[in-house]
Amino acid sequence: MIVTFYSYKGGVGRSMALANIADQLARSGMRVLMVDFDLEAPGLEHFFPIEHERVRGREGLLDLLLAFKYAMSVASSATTEGEEDAYRDLDRYISTIYPPRSDGGRLDLIPAGLRLTDDQITRYGVELRRFDWQDFYYVWSGELFFEWFRRTCAERYDIVLVDSRTGVTELGGVCAYQLADVIVALCAANLQNVEGTEWMVRHFLSPQVRAVRGDRPLEALVVPARIDQQDAGLLDGFAHRFRRSFDAYTPEALREAGLGFWELQVPYVPAYAFDEQVITDPGRAEERRALVRAYDDLRNAIALLAPRGSRLTELRSGAARGVEPVETRYDPTSRFAPADVYVSYSGGDREVAAQIRDLLEARDVRVAELEPPAGTRLTPSKVPAKLALFLVGEPGVLSSWQQREFEATVNAGGVTHVLPVLLPGTSQPPEELREFQFLDFRAGLEPEGLVETVRAGLRARTTDARPEPVREGRSPYPGLEPFSEADAEVFFGRGGLIDQVLSSLYTDGMCTIIGGAGSGKTSLVNAGVLPALRQGMLSGSALWPIVRVDHRSGTEQLESLRLLARDRRVVVVLDQFEELFTLAGTAQRDEVIDLLRELSEEPDNQALLITVLRADFLALALERTPFLVERLLPVPPMSEHQMREAVEGPAVTAGLQVEPGLTERLLHDMGDEPGALPLLQYTLRKMWEQREDGYLTHRSYLEAGGIMGSMAQTAEQVFTSFSEDDRNRARKLLLHLVKVDPDGAYWRQALPTASLADMDTEGVCERMVQQRLLVISAEAGDEPQVLLAHHALISAWPRFLTWVNEVRTGLSLRQQLGYAARDWRRWEHRREGLLSEPSLLLLRESTAELSITVTRLEEEYVRASLADVRRTRRMKYLANGLLSAALILSLIGVSIVTTHGTTYWGSILTSVVAPISALASLVVSRMRRGGRRSLTPPVEP
Repeated sequence: MIVTFYSYKGGVGRSMALANIADQLARSGMRVLMVDFDLEAPGLEHFFPIEHERVRGREGLLDLLLAFKYAMSVASSATTEGEEDAYRDLDRYISTIYPPRSDGGRLDLIPAGLRLTDDQITRYGVELRRFDWQDFYYVWSGELFFEWFRRTCAERYDIVLVDSRTGVTELGGVCAYQLADVIVALCAANLQNVEGTEWMVRHFLSPQVRAVRGDRPLEALVVPARIDQQDAGLLDGFAHRFRRSFDAYTPEALREAGLGFWELQVPYVPAYAFDEQVITDPGRAEERRALVRAYDDLRNAIALLAPRGSRLTELRSGAARGVEPVETRYDPTSRFAPADVYVSYSGGDREVAAQIRDLLEARDVRVAELEPPAGTRLTPSKVPAKLALFLVGEPGVLSSWQQREFEATVNAGGVTHVLPVLLPGTSQPPEELREFQFLDFRAGLEPEGLVETVRAGLRARTTDARPEPVREGRSPYPGLEPFSEADAEVFFGRGGLIDQVLSSLYTDGMCTIIGGAGSGKTSLVNAGVLPALRQGMLSGSALWPIVRVDHRSGTEQLESLRLLARDRRVVVVLDQFEELFTLAGTAQRDEVIDLLRELSEEPDNQALLITVLRADFLALALERTPFLVERLLPVPPMSEHQMREAVEGPAVTAGLQVEPGLTERLLHDMGDEPGALPLLQYTLRKMWEQREDGYLTHRSYLEAGGIMGSMAQTAEQVFTSFSEDDRNRARKLLLHLVKVDPDGAYWRQALPTASLADMDTEGVCERMVQQRLLVISAEAGDEPQVLLAHHALISAWPRFLTWVNEVRTGLSLRQQLGYAARDWRRWEHRREGLLSEPSLLLLRESTAELSITVTRLEEEYVRASLADVRRTRRMKYLANGLLSAALILSLIGVSIVTTHGTTYWGSILTSVVAPISALASLVVSRMRRGGRRSLTPPVEP
């Protein structure tokens, strides 16, 4: 979509309006290109706090047009006319104003042309005077150029804003006829402006121009510009004249939205008439509020005219609801929060500047990058730090570059503090710096004095700075708590799931949302589904009452609900439905279930049921309340794209920005653990509390301890809140959730929730699940299991790591014991799976020494193994006795036979020995079929 900004006469703020609309669109996540087509009065870059020399030192629109003419002249002499390679790369002529941001927004400019030096300005003027638009259009295939330009821009940008020439010039016609989809015509409050603008708008929308455009549609927005609000009588008279002249041209889309041109008026603000600029400075919020609203209304009107499929249509909802403009709290020309210190120095003091930088950075003070004095370090409109150190060496004066940097600091309106530093060889501060307190290092640099003074200056800057006006004083990140309905505007990443819930309610009248603890079930309902219903996303839903039912709901409330649902639609929210099974008494639970069953079965029931259930209670709900779980909707883990929305969307909504690379860092540290989502929100809230100049920064992330640090802090707080007995239970439970791999590394392991009762740890487990330290995993058809929310909690929480290190050997043995016990149960209690006597001895010593507890199954397995060992020992004694008896009888028989020859008694003894030996062999054989499972102590690293 291409929008041309036009004015019949100058002085109406046309270019300023374009610059501010471009600024707002870019900060709304749009890809925006500005084109400075006012070639005879160029300078669109001056509205932005950037290095203007950088833009004027690049080729621009005039250079592009001349290059196109040259390419076409070469193509006309080639064998194939209109060769595709005649078109040049557009990037050569584009200057970046705002670099690409995390929300996708960016702002680029095609300036008028190359005009940095005097020679370049002279050449620019000569080429512009010689340029003939009719010749360009009819001789050099100008129509082909404009078609290529439109197509190329459509592929790369969401919107192109063209700054056109005033009056009835050929250039004004080119910008309207060839380029524009919408013309924004700014009109001042005088008769000449009104008549001239009305004539031009009538001409732009005439059948003749439409024919030239090939019947491409063209819309016009006429904006009353720089309207003085002081004299009510004059204002009413102009309003009448303006409406009489322009109401007939109001686009249908604006009429349907209840808007007219008069509602788009831009007020006259004297300060900005003298100093035209984009109005994004957070420190001037009050004085710019009227202009922000005016430009916001104009931006919304442009969005209303956007064609179907354009990203600009995303902004229409804001126009319909009349949302307040987002107050920008960051510098849109920068991608990072400003540094703490900027060092200004002359060429001879570069080495000292580098020494000071290294000294401060070693003390966690962020220093702006040092640039060579010959380069552009600072522009008059951009101060990149909170404190500026001006190094003054021999001969005791500021260099020309330092003087320029000092002017830039002063022009910043006191945002940056100035601290002169006198170096050896200097007699006194330069005249410009004498009003400031200075650091006297003429006798030599004092590191500690420098660091303390700098920190004091930074603290003073923080104290003096105006507090950031955070919307409603609320963090855009809820922390460990679920999102509420009040957080709907900062709830991102679940749009598709919200639609699925609404679809299920529309088609089935119910939806059961299931997921693990910390998966976002409650937030989905509170901040996603309910606000959508209140906004009328289902026909009539804006008027439906919403009633919450939980285990505390009494009979009267439920009876009233049943009567209400007979007369009208009502939305019933059963949040944390598992509490009905865990916290309610038997009688109360049965009463609530019976009333809900009657409500769902009544033929004239109009209730829509939204049930929120933890996944590990699904089997119980299917058994006791099957009528509520007929339409299941699992809450899946968020994709990387959704996670990125959840991190960056709330920041943008609050007028903040995320430093580049920070989102990737957060997502990498979080991993794909299902229970880490609330911990991410907790970390983001901590970062929001430590935000710097409208940015969530890498530094605030490190100060918050990162994802792991936040998790460890939460774990320690929860643990210390327990009673002494519960602390012991918590330790017992947590140590059952850790395993040691063969390499000695620690990992989390699942524990069946059925074991919690045996260990008397159900209460502490539930509290740690609520605090997002543990999660319940319950895949379809599998037994519910409890796990650590993130395996890194083992190493991140010092107390936990100490426990694990203390019982490392016992953990490994108990881990092997658990495997063996489960195998024994799976093998139907076979003796071959029981533990051997040496393993039992090793286990007894370890558990006695390290206080490792076992589950009921493991205890039963150990008792069976001990019984088998005792039985094996008795059989061993029996076998040894039988073998000894057989040996003695054999010796006696041999002696009798040897002494007396063959006798009756010798034959008897010989016949008795054989059965005794066979019995002994049988006993030994049975003994060998006993326990053979062995436990192996781990090898210490």
